[in-house]
Amino acid sequence: MSTFSNARLFDFEKPERPIKSIALIHKNMKPGGVEMLVVRMVKWLSANDYKVTLFLFSNGGPLLHELEAIEGVTIVVDEDASDPSVNLWLVTKMLSRRLEQKFDLVYSFGPMSFLLSYLLPASKRMSGVYNPNSYAPKGLHGTVKTLKLIDPKYYQKLLFMNPSVKEKTEQVIGEPLENAIFPLPLDFCAPTKTFGNFHSRRIVSFGQLADFRTYNYYMIEIMEKLIQIDPEFTYHIYGDGPGEDHLRNKINNSAAREHIFMHGKFTCDDKRRGLPNTFCFIGMGVSLIEAAGCGIPGITTKINDPFGLTQGFLHQLPPYESGDSFSADSELYSVQEQIEKLLSSEAHYDQISKYGRLKANEFESNHVMEKFIKEAEAPKFSFRLH
Repeated sequence: MSTFSNARLFDFEKPERPIKSIALIHKNMKPGGVEMLVVRMVKWLSANDYKVTLFLFSNGGPLLHELEAIEGVTIVVDEDASDPSVNLWLVTKMLSRRLEQKFDLVYSFGPMSFLLSYLLPASKRMSGVYNPNSYAPKGLHGTVKTLKLIDPKYYQKLLFMNPSVKEKTEQVIGEPLENAIFPLPLDFCAPTKTFGNFHSRRIVSFGQLADFRTYNYYMIEIMEKLIQIDPEFTYHIYGDGPGEDHLRNKINNSAAREHIFMHGKFTCDDKRRGLPNTFCFIGMGVSLIEAAGCGIPGITTKINDPFGLTQGFLHQLPPYESGDSFSADSELYSVQEQIEKLLSSEAHYDQISKYGRLKANEFESNHVMEKFIKEAEAPKFSFRLH
């Protein structure tokens, strides 16, 4: 078992100039992981006295209401029901800003929003990469080609969600990048509160129900074995999606069907209600980190894995990784074996819980956003993985 420390991962330089005004550019605020990132960034920046302008180049979306009343935040969006890929009304508004205002920082969340960011005057321009295929040539319809024409060194302005996304983007671009890692900023329950419970037999997963998220399927077979060890085991699945019917049918045909519960589409309130008194969490990404940050041992999974394999608990992953990052030299374990290890002793369980909380701190909002601002203020990319 190995743990990681981020104490040596950062090397800060003296800021070039303080950041005061920030423009964020994204498509819309329909529910999704990147959209929740936008919400968290806007709320943190506003709470810390930054002036924020959010440009949405398609339309609004249900998450927009979380931002509309926040002080110091300007939202520029044309609620066009036709949902064009790029709203020309907004492009005109962005161009008009060239005469009205220069932003200290313009930050975008994908290739198209990155391209649009060049319409705004900025002292510094950066863009996040949240999908390993964001800059792959296929399916971008000339967006990256246009970026290259406008700014041949555009890739030096990229920040990456984690090292795996960075590595895959390097392969697409064709050269190594020394750019920064900007993980998702998250909030957790209070340090004095623990949702993990060694005596509970409640296993939880949160996430989209899709065939590529194979852990929901192999967990049914694992449950058939776990209830032979302890009939109190239950598995609670929160989420909806195209794989829901397939998953429901598999559960109905399982000997463990009385121990598996599908709770459907979930909200933030559902997470608050669903995580307490949980033995362990199975999954990846934001929900895995949030569970570990509240003291629940989190077992990592990988998409399109039919064998029930894992790199272990969240704290055993490399810095800033949160699942679905198996490399050729990864040491792999059985998900079922990791669950059974947690049963071995309460002391071992508490140790895994503690390690998970420490790992989750890499993603804590203040911790991440303070480093993001220092990165934006530095004359060049200054915090890097070594």
